[in-house]
Amino acid sequence: MSHTMSPALLLPGQGAQYQGMGTGLYRDLPEFAARVDEVFQAMGDAGDELRSDWLAADPRLPIDDVRRSQPLLFTIDYALGKLVLDWGLRPAAMLGHSIGEMAAATLAGVFDLPSAVRVVQHRIGQLATAPTGGMVAIAATQADVTPHLHPGVDIGAINAPRQTVIAGVEEPLRKTVEALREAGFTCAPVASRTPFHSAVLQPVVDAGRHLLASLPARAPEIPLVSGYTAASLTDVEAVDPLYWARHPVDPVLFWPALKALLAGGPYLLIECGPGQGLITLARRHPDARGSGCEFLSLTGSPAAGPDREAEHFTAAAERLALPLR
Repeated sequence: MSHTMSPALLLPGQGAQYQGMGTGLYRDLPEFAARVDEVFQAMGDAGDELRSDWLAADPRLPIDDVRRSQPLLFTIDYALGKLVLDWGLRPAAMLGHSIGEMAAATLAGVFDLPSAVRVVQHRIGQLATAPTGGMVAIAATQADVTPHLHPGVDIGAINAPRQTVIAGVEEPLRKTVEALREAGFTCAPVASRTPFHSAVLQPVVDAGRHLLASLPARAPEIPLVSGYTAASLTDVEAVDPLYWARHPVDPVLFWPALKALLAGGPYLLIECGPGQGLITLARRHPDARGSGCEFLSLTGSPAAGPDREAEHFTAAAERLALPLR
């Protein structure tokens, strides 16, 4: 590759989804379509239904429904990553956000694709029965937010020093947001109808643990930084069913994980999934600015629409000196 900086992949999760994401690439880039179809095939009948709803002008389920957002984010993150790896990209490390870590683990060989798909589908089945609620991003630190949390609401993610995401069931979440607004904090809903990364999802963890214990897992072949421990994923953690089963409940420590990743930099940080939300956060990290990191999105801005995706991806592949074929 012509660039000198080591690449590192950032794989987005819940909240990154938008209607039509990846559909332009699927239509215009057969190599991407082949890798997406590999995931849909592993999903069986559910994959056929997912594909037709994803490509439909008027989908049966909204994109923010957990039965759409989660499997499609996993599929697009994985397919983009698989494509650039197959074309010769050698990432120095990967960091996934929420479901993005599951895609990263699959790309790193912790799980084979059929096993990962089983975990994702099982989890979605469990999540679909979870109490409805949501997630809200607060322009405040974790310390600012914590005193205002009502029972049933938890810290769901730390995306930046003053971007803390809370998660919980509807009524306590509404009361918490009310209290935070009264305290003068800006609150913005995250696109999710499920209270991801809150304790209310503990039954999902318990159910997932048994399945994960039955599946083969290996040490990663590409270094992974854990969004849950904010440190390099150890070989012991990689094969621990409980580590993966706890993902729906444990908070995502994206900002501290980014700091851990950047200690090995500088990197060309590549958003390997829909949009450019993670590199937007990464640009603000002092360790990224200070070390002269560069940033690249593989799909471009959601505002550009599906018709521009292939053009954007082609330009990104050229910058990475990947052999487009």
